[in-house]
Amino acid sequence: MPSPGVLTVFLLLLLIFSASPLTCHATHNITSILASRRDLAEFSRQLTATGLADEINVRNTITVLAVDDAHMSSLKARGLHREALRRVLSLHVLVDYYDDAKLHRLPGGSAVVSTLFQASGDAPGSSGMVKISDRRGGRVAFLPQQQDEEAADDAQAAAVFYVKSVHETPYNISVLQVSAVISSPAAEAPSLPESARPNATDVMARNGCGRFASLAASAGAASRYEKTMANDGGLTIFCPGDDAMKAFMPAYRALSRDSQLAMLLYHGVARHYSLPALKAIGGAMRTLAMDTGNNGNDNDKYVLTAREAGSTVTLLSAAKEPATVTGTLMDADPLAVYIVDAVLVPMDGSSSGSFDGTEQGGAGDGGGDAAAKKKNAAATCRLSFVLMLLLGAIQVAALV
Repeated sequence: MPSPGVLTVFLLLLLIFSASPLTCHATHNITSILASRRDLAEFSRQLTATGLADEINVRNTITVLAVDDAHMSSLKARGLHREALRRVLSLHVLVDYYDDAKLHRLPGGSAVVSTLFQASGDAPGSSGMVKISDRRGGRVAFLPQQQDEEAADDAQAAAVFYVKSVHETPYNISVLQVSAVISSPAAEAPSLPESARPNATDVMARNGCGRFASLAASAGAASRYEKTMANDGGLTIFCPGDDAMKAFMPAYRALSRDSQLAMLLYHGVARHYSLPALKAIGGAMRTLAMDTGNNGNDNDKYVLTAREAGSTVTLLSAAKEPATVTGTLMDADPLAVYIVDAVLVPMDGSSSGSFDGTEQGGAGDGGGDAAAKKKNAAATCRLSFVLMLLLGAIQVAALV
């Protein structure tokens, strides 16, 4: 029987941690972590410029292989297109946790780990995987996984080695410095020439999104789509089907021209996302509406949230119901176009209050669903911590 003192301490801890606002989502910031190392400044800048920093910050289990400025300058000198640079840097982000201790205790002396390049769905075969292997003298090597044994032999001389740990938050994020840039022909492959790029508006017009495509062309959004695909190296569009757009037209006509453009741009993201990559995001995406120049400090209102839903993806906006991806019209880097069953609604509203009758500042049922998920996740995290305390108290009681 546990003593009264043990029970009192346990009950106090239970009350404290049950009331604590614990959450299980990622709270790290990769640029803040790298800021302590001046020799990693260029690596940090390029993570931000390519959008990888945002993706790193929303993941709970991640390892970043940082490269110093001297080796980043040689990468920059190659003159890679932005999307190719993003693919190369994404090879430096492992979607698993590895710290100094784990690197030197690899089962069998090696491990093959997925990277953000592989997770994006853009890597041919297993070219987005990285092999970690223990070498003589306690050295640890990293090299891209090759598709045949001969290529793997040739790559041995180009292996990149572990230098030292920069930051470790166990099982959440680890930043490890490596000796050089990790790259591969697949990552550095050039983007399609402009003449060979598909036209997003044509793809939509021919495949059930004619109304949306016509509005995008007349409002100036279509030209923005093409510029984004050319300059940023990738584009994803969620186009509402003709029936969904027809039902939304009365609300669309009531919007100002700026709000119409913002709504159309809200359906685009400046990156090519395959369907597996969309499922892997499980969170917020920056839309093209965030850079229209008319938003002031309201960019948060133009964030779009993706959620995996079985074999497809749902999109949460200020609309009363989530929109579901019902089909893929095109998925070939640099362009992905998905048809959705509802119009996506930014949360800035119009002068009359909102895009679709949802009260401004709220997120309708879709936003409520997202808020409920966050609340449930926090509650689950608190419950898990309380159970850990309970087990600890039982162990203490057994010793008393």
